[in-house]
Parts: sequence; C-alpha cells; structure tokens
Amino acid sequence: MNLNDDTESLSTNERRPKRKRLSSATIAGLLALSGCSQQAEQPAESAATPVSDQTSPAQPYNILMIAVDDLNNWPGAWRGMANTPNIDRLASQGSAFKNAHAVVPACNPSRVALMTGRRPEATGQYRNPGNFRELIGNANLETMPQFFAKQGYETVAAGKIFHKQRGKGKTPLVQSDDASWHRQAVLDIGTGGEKEYRDENGYGKWLEGDYNYDDKPINSYLGRFGIWGPTDIKTEETGDYSVAKYCSDYMQEKHDKPFFLACGLFRPHSAQVAPREYFDMYPLEDIETPPHPEADIQDLPEIAKYNFSSTFAKRVIATDNQWAQAVQGYKASTTFADDMIGVILDGLKGSPYEDNTIVVLWGDHGWQVGQKYRWEKFSLWHQGTNTPMIIKVPGMKAQVIEKPVSLLDIYPTIVKAANLDSVPEYLEGHDLEPLMKDPEASWSNAAVVTYEPNNHSVRREHWNLIQYSDGSIELYDHRNDEDEWHNLASDPQYKGVIDELKQWIPKESKACEEGQCVS
Repeated sequence: MNLNDDTESLSTNERRPKRKRLSSATIAGLLALSGCSQQAEQPAESAATPVSDQTSPAQPYNILMIAVDDLNNWPGAWRGMANTPNIDRLASQGSAFKNAHAVVPACNPSRVALMTGRRPEATGQYRNPGNFRELIGNANLETMPQFFAKQGYETVAAGKIFHKQRGKGKTPLVQSDDASWHRQAVLDIGTGGEKEYRDENGYGKWLEGDYNYDDKPINSYLGRFGIWGPTDIKTEETGDYSVAKYCSDYMQEKHDKPFFLACGLFRPHSAQVAPREYFDMYPLEDIETPPHPEADIQDLPEIAKYNFSSTFAKRVIATDNQWAQAVQGYKASTTFADDMIGVILDGLKGSPYEDNTIVVLWGDHGWQVGQKYRWEKFSLWHQGTNTPMIIKVPGMKAQVIEKPVSLLDIYPTIVKAANLDSVPEYLEGHDLEPLMKDPEASWSNAAVVTYEPNNHSVRREHWNLIQYSDGSIELYDHRNDEDEWHNLASDPQYKGVIDELKQWIPKESKACEEGQCVS
C-alpha cells in the first residue's frame, strides 16, 4: 500500500473550564433544553465566471457551510477532550452526527468526494496530490456550489474548502477550484508562528537535529509540520480569524439572492501552533496522553502495523514530554478553531438570515495522536475517519444521531432540506432527513471509507470491518470496544458478520497511477 505524505498549503468567545466527556444521555438532555506565502495585497475577493446565474422560482434556504481542517472527535459533544463551547452549542441546536465518517481519510480526496457527491472510484481522486479536474471525465464535473449556483444562489468561499485556499496571489490556487465560486476571499489561513519552532533545516527544533528513529528516517513532511506550541501572534492577526470575520461580515450585509457561503478554517491542522491564550487553557501537567499503542498493534495484519507516520509517532512517544506537548497543541488548536466558529455563528445571529439559513459543520476526517503508532489521518480506524458533522435546518428539532453516516451524505441532504426541486441523480450519498427526524429510524445504509485503491472500511450499525488490498481483515465491535483494541477477524463466530459486511465493499476500484485515473 503506497502511503502518501500530506503535502498541503500553509499559510473570542468567553472562556469556559475544560469539559468532561458528555454521554449520549447527557447530550440528549441538553438537546431537550434547546428548542502559504503572502504576496502583494489584492482586492478582498476574486471573481469566477464558470458558475451560472440562472434563477429559480423557489424560495430556498441559504447555506452556511463551516469546514474545519483535521478536526477529530475531541469536541465536548463528542469525546469531550477539548473545550469547544461553540461546536457544542451548535450540536445542541441541530442534528449532531456522532458517527460520521470521511469518504477518504485524507484532505484532498475527502473534500473532493464531499463537494462532488461522488466516491473516489468515480472521480479517481484517492490521494492528496493532484487536481481532480485533471483526471479522466472530471473537467466539467458539477460540484455542490456549482449546482447551487444553477439554482440562483451566490456562491462564496473564504479559506480552505477544497484542498487549497484561494491564496493571496493574482490568480487563485488551482486546488481551490475557483470555477466553483462566484467569489473567493483573498485571505491567509492558519495562525502563523510556525517558523519559531523549526531549526535551520526546516525541521522541528524538538528533534534536536536527529531526523531518525530506530535507524529509520522520519517522514520529511511530518518532520517539518509535526511541531506544536504557542505563538504571541494575536488571535485577531491570524488568517483563520480573517476568514471567520469575512464570513461574519458577509452575513451582516444585504443580499438579493440566496447564498451558499463556505467558510474553511485551517486549524487544528498541523502545525499545532495557536495564540498563547489557548495553550494556557491546557496546563501541561494536566494533559493525558492516549494509552500506549504497542500492545494495540499485535493483532493487526502486517500491512496495517506501520505506515509512513509510524516512525514519527514512535519518536514523539519516546521523547520526554513531547507527546504531552503534542496533545496540548492539538487541544489548543481545536479550541482556537472553535472560537473562530463562534465568530462566524455570531455573524449569523441577529442577521436578516438567522431564521432561513441551513448551517452545516464538518471536519474532513479524523486525526490520530499516536494511537496504533499513527500520526494525523491516513488510516481506516475510527480515530482516523470519525469527525464531527452537524446539520441545523430551520424548524427541525435537534437530535443526536449515533448511526454511521458518511460525509458523502451532506450534499443530497442539504439539497433536499433547502427546498430545491430535485436531488441530482448522480449523487452517491443518502438523504439523512429520516434520521434527522427520528434517530432510531431504520437505516440500511453503510458508511464506506476508502484509503488508497482497494483498502476499505465498512461502518454499519456497531461494526467496523476493514479489508486491505492484500485481502487481510480487521473487525471491531463498537458496542464494547470503542477504541478498537480487539480485532475479532480471526474468531470463527464472526464469519457471518464479516461476509455480510463485505457486500458493501466496492466491487471494482479504479487504479490511479502517475496522478491519472485509468480503468
């Protein structure tokens, strides 16, 4: 299995005490109570001509979409590791999908799948490198914002929605898919402050010039971006704040057409550098690291025991205090992102659009901090694929939904919820309205996750079946093994379960070689 680097671009609300993890019962109770380098400065937004301006006679809802890069399941309303009052509040007002999963546990293919409504077998975008538009059959592929533009919406993006932000150059970065938008904000993303944590070679200073572990070189991407710590850059001076403020201001303005406003925050994506106030919320002496992963990999198939991030993860774990500092950095970065979400939501509150806007929040995949000797995403385990997903539709009762769903389901769900004429037939996801009305409704669908061709996870009911390209298998029962410590695949009593779940595995995957998809 060829495991690629995550080569991606770089660039308040009141404080609450840290929260303990909330149980489903507690959350249900809460719901019941709630009804990249900088270039010469350019104009605040850029125009794109390919989207259509045809109007629709319907009166659809506006769409506010908030994307958070590398947001795992640590917010308070999920696993409760980080202080996230704004995510928690939104979760208490809408449909909170606790068991939502990326289509692909990597930024570019996850976002392509979500924004096109198609799986990687259809688009060929399995990996982070490359532009999906350049793969066979994708040049004129209609994305979600392009569909909404055809319905008469103004489509506006700020920050990272596709694999790249627009950037501050004269022309938009290619992987921002400028053709999808009427306008993209010309802004930075992230926080800045990374340079102070790098040595003269661009690697993390904490490595002290030794870029190896167990006689193996540390992956170069992780060596450069596997850094964490506070910066004295003020929150209001960060790129992510400028993205949040742009979106907030946009919703305070008068618009003659319905809008599809997409706001993409970069943190908690690496590097985990955030303003100092967020680190102060998590004293290092209070940080708890995940259980040691050594015993957790013994029952894994050989293909799954290590990937390109394992050497880095082992080095972090073995280096005094670095694991705790990394966890601190991720928590601080998550709370910073939550504050930026608060800025965006404050812009909607009290605006003319407060009562007629669908709010959608999603992370693009999970994130691992040493579990099973993994760093970042790039795995088919729950911690690598699970991410918060919230859909708030005006007039719809708040719910907590535990059934496995896919980020692929966002597209058809919000098209239907927005009162548009019809859901495009080419979409491969499922309308989540039945679960949003009744979390216990019958749900026969599976959430299928793919990482690299022919490696799949099938999330259905309480099961996670993983099948790798060499045919090896893992099986986990989340009723009593939420952290996936016990691989049940070798136990003959589960053969029937495995055979049933295998039926959801895509029959044929396209192979992508040299960045080009072929049959």
